[in-house]
Amino acid sequence: MGWATASSLASERATFRGLETSVAMRIANVGRWVNRSLPIRSEMYRAGRAYDVVVFVKAMDTRAREESERLQSAGTRVVFDANVNYYEIWGEYDLPNTKPTEEQRVAATAMTERADAVVADSNYVLDIVRKLNARAEWVSDNVDLSLFRRTRQHRAGEALRLVWSGRAAKARPLTMLADLGDALRGTELLVVADREPDVLVELRAALPTSFERFDLRRYARTLRESDVIISPKRLVNGYELGHTEWKITLGMAAGLPAVASPQQSYIEAIEADGGGVVAASADEWRLALDDLRDPEHRAELGRRARKTVEERYSTPVVARRYGELLLSLR
Repeated sequence: MGWATASSLASERATFRGLETSVAMRIANVGRWVNRSLPIRSEMYRAGRAYDVVVFVKAMDTRAREESERLQSAGTRVVFDANVNYYEIWGEYDLPNTKPTEEQRVAATAMTERADAVVADSNYVLDIVRKLNARAEWVSDNVDLSLFRRTRQHRAGEALRLVWSGRAAKARPLTMLADLGDALRGTELLVVADREPDVLVELRAALPTSFERFDLRRYARTLRESDVIISPKRLVNGYELGHTEWKITLGMAAGLPAVASPQQSYIEAIEADGGGVVAASADEWRLALDDLRDPEHRAELGRRARKTVEERYSTPVVARRYGELLLSLR
């Protein structure tokens, strides 16, 4: 089977190693794992080769649609990996480049309706997809536990260190922390992103805030030196509601309790074993952070968080689910 992405379709020879981070985290570990563990030969798609199945990941433009139609006419099964909610356009979009265009909505719908199967990366998106294609499954993002072998040893007597990671352009919801007032006393924040977010000035006015450029291996070490993984969000449009849990499951893998807004995928990850707190209001955030000052409480929730990732979101679990879907299409 082949993995096709928008960039790989335009490349003569694409590899898992050369994938952009937001795509690599979705398929690279999965592709390598199924190669080792299942009767599947998995590689980045190369035009002209014969495949039983081709998965289109973040690829739905005219070129991708034409290629998928050509493959299907030759007897190849096509899977569309729907990992962004491009299907709905409603609500407030205050983060740049997050509002889907009508062109994107039409393209995603066309790929979804025509595909032999669709993989949704969140159950929120799955509910939408199943209205367009009955052959759809939820397969979450995966966490490579080979990078997260060691977990945080929670201790008393230090500032409570919160950590957030994501695209700098999407850091604006972190300013919600400024509303927590005295609850932030004795708390510090580390922002990990592709570049320094513009909101750092506002954040530093509310609590000690530092910045680190994102690198997955370094981030694994950083998490072991942190206390709580956080993800506040303004859940005011379909794009935000459709996101996955990956922003918090990396921290949970490192033994950190999560505190996050009530996005569906966050609720599922946190409530699976009680590895954190879902906080919908400023008062709930204050209470959660206050309770997590207790290192024993952090350690207990951190153990539960790690268990959730091992059993639900680790690469072998996710890759097997993906692989079984692919095998069912033979």
